[in-house]
Amino acid sequence: MHLRRLIPILVLGIVLAWFALARPVGSQEIPIVPHPTDELGDCLACHDSGQMVPFPEDHAGRTNDTCLMCHEAQPEGVPPIPHILEGRDDCLACHGPGGALPFPDSHTGLGSDTCLSCHPVGQGAAEPTEEATAEPTATLPPAIEALPTPIQEPELFGENTCISCHQELGGRHAAITENWSESIHAERGVGCVSCHGGDPTAEDAEVSMSPENGFLGPLPKERIPGLCGSCHSRVDLMRQFDLPTDQFNQYWQSQHGQALIEGDEKVATCFDCHDGHHTLATDDPGSLVYPLNEPEMCAGCHSDAELMAPYNIPTNQYALYVDSVHGVALLEEQDMRAPTCSTCHGTHGAAPPGFQEVANVCGQCHGATEDYYLEGGHRMGMTVEALPRCVTCHGRYDVPPASLDLFVGTEERHCGSCHPPGSERAGDVAAIYQALLEARETYDEAAATIEEASGRRLIMAKQEELLQQARTPLIEARAKQHAVSLDVVQENTQASLDLSEQALASANAALEDLRTRWVGMIVVVAVVLVTVVALWFIKRELDRELEARRARKRQESG
Repeated sequence: MHLRRLIPILVLGIVLAWFALARPVGSQEIPIVPHPTDELGDCLACHDSGQMVPFPEDHAGRTNDTCLMCHEAQPEGVPPIPHILEGRDDCLACHGPGGALPFPDSHTGLGSDTCLSCHPVGQGAAEPTEEATAEPTATLPPAIEALPTPIQEPELFGENTCISCHQELGGRHAAITENWSESIHAERGVGCVSCHGGDPTAEDAEVSMSPENGFLGPLPKERIPGLCGSCHSRVDLMRQFDLPTDQFNQYWQSQHGQALIEGDEKVATCFDCHDGHHTLATDDPGSLVYPLNEPEMCAGCHSDAELMAPYNIPTNQYALYVDSVHGVALLEEQDMRAPTCSTCHGTHGAAPPGFQEVANVCGQCHGATEDYYLEGGHRMGMTVEALPRCVTCHGRYDVPPASLDLFVGTEERHCGSCHPPGSERAGDVAAIYQALLEARETYDEAAATIEEASGRRLIMAKQEELLQQARTPLIEARAKQHAVSLDVVQENTQASLDLSEQALASANAALEDLRTRWVGMIVVVAVVLVTVVALWFIKRELDRELEARRARKRQESG
């Protein structure tokens, strides 16, 4: 009887001894429990082969007691959540491989429920109260958090001591309120306390701007993106205005954002590009980011030699852009289709495109050209370092109008700079140039001839139709030249050439027929005139004879 009671004890002892012997030397090799075990003592509630946090297959059948024998709890616990949970309960929206805030590799595969079961709510993360309006304590780099702004505007358009006080102070203080009153934020109901906190109903300035009333004051530059992102990254707030919500994450991936994280406060933030308190809608012609204003806005920093010196960035981009085909189209011709700085470099995710990506950037507008380039000899069969790209021939900022002149000569950007006369490819270059030149000149000659014929009141409907048909393969040939294949180019240039020659021949025939008719008409007119003159002389002679007869009769009768 006593032996039977001892059997379970002996079995338990053997199991415990086995686990003790099987445990690797040095407890640091066994993962520690990354959360408190006082309130989460039931390991199998979350960890099991069928639960949300599975354990290794060789752990199957083990109990809670066994888990706690091997795995020690993390002595300092886990970092608290440094922000409010309202509207931010989807942890993976910001944290994780695809988010702006990466987490440890050991957290891969965990869901939001697991996050919230382990990480306690820290200061500033609870629902907003009068006592919890101070800036939250962060465990992540402060620059990459969205600063919670759970502040409601009590009387935005009523009595507001922020506005009245600033107006009384005058100068730059009054200018701030004046700029804000013209902004899209004022129009949408976003006021002073939405960004700066405080109590706009208190008469006393110290009370209005007290920490107890949540006054944040002018934020340091590193907190500006987080402040703006606290609203602009929220789908529930931005959906009604049809605004994207990924700008906050994009910014931290940009050159500007990365530099700011490293402590460089010279870089641009939302405040700099969107004109601070005078934030206008992006489609407002007065906005700094309006397409016609954007190049000059970017040049405000990037043309400053002193500011750009530490980054080894040239400062002549704006001057080059202004004279380029893109700059002329946008700034002089007001063509809003022309690319601006952000078209190529991105907006909130601004970063100079890597050299290997330039073709893709240009391809946003020049899609057909990009396709032929990617299929052609410049891209295929060459090392990455040797690949010519769009900028190799066309430049980066100083892009001139496209011209066949690039096929001729050995200057920089010209074909001859890589394929000089006598080289293996020089003959192909000359043949492609000749095919394009002949097709273009024939087309231009046909167009001029048709215009001349139309000016002479000839009906050119048939010829204009042929010319329009010739235009399509000619345009395609200009794109296909980027495939750098004579056969590919000639396929279109020959089609365009044939149609242009038909239109030209028909127009010339019409003009020749017109000239023939003019000659015939002149001959007829000349004959008529000669006949009229001859008849006039005959009539005059007859009149003289008649007058002579009358004179003789008068003499005879007298």
